[in-house]
Amino acid sequence: MWKKVGLVVVGLTLAGGLSACAKDYGIKDGGSHFASWTHLKFSTRGGDKPSLTKEERELAKQEGWWGTPVVYSVDELE
Repeated sequence: MWKKVGLVVVGLTLAGGLSACAKDYGIKDGGSHFASWTHLKFSTRGGDKPSLTKEERELAKQEGWWGTPVVYSVDELE
């Protein structure tokens, strides 16, 4: 009984902490990690280096699977 109560308390604390973290870093409400079902299928495919088909490459460009490129200069790093 007490183990279950402890697990519920830990779970709620963890969920609350993650929620607060999401607000601090500006994570979109209701946002999904994957851009589409095709992106999910590609990302969960087995292997160290899954191959990318031409269709998947085009979808990746259209849907922004890899996010927005961040451009910076060496001077900004120092």
